[in-house]
Amino acid sequence: MTLKEELKQFYGTENYYKVIPFAPYVITDGVKYFVDKASAYWLVTDIMCNKQSKDLKDEDFIVIKTTKTDKGVVVNYEDGNKNKLYKETYPYSKLPDDGEFTLWMENNVILLPSEH
Repeated sequence: MTLKEELKQFYGTENYYKVIPFAPYVITDGVKYFVDKASAYWLVTDIMCNKQSKDLKDEDFIVIKTTKTDKGVVVNYEDGNKNKLYKETYPYSKLPDDGEFTLWMENNVILLPSEH
């Protein structure tokens, strides 16, 4: 079973986890599972930092899409209406080649779409 298929089991969450102790952001059970399996704590910490310092700080809802390419991982930030807000490329990552992964950030919570 691929990681993308495994993530389909998450609906809602029972726990919230702080990744950066001083930051106001938390992740859900599903996102914790994702970052543990994909060695992607770098991704959620970057999402949290970008939310603070980029053109994202006034956004209440953000869609984060990761796509693995031959040049690394492209992370696109969009609002809920598919308007691009920000884009970043990372030359190396251990993200699986399962295609695109999508996370949402809402009210300082990073979650899987199925956990909404």
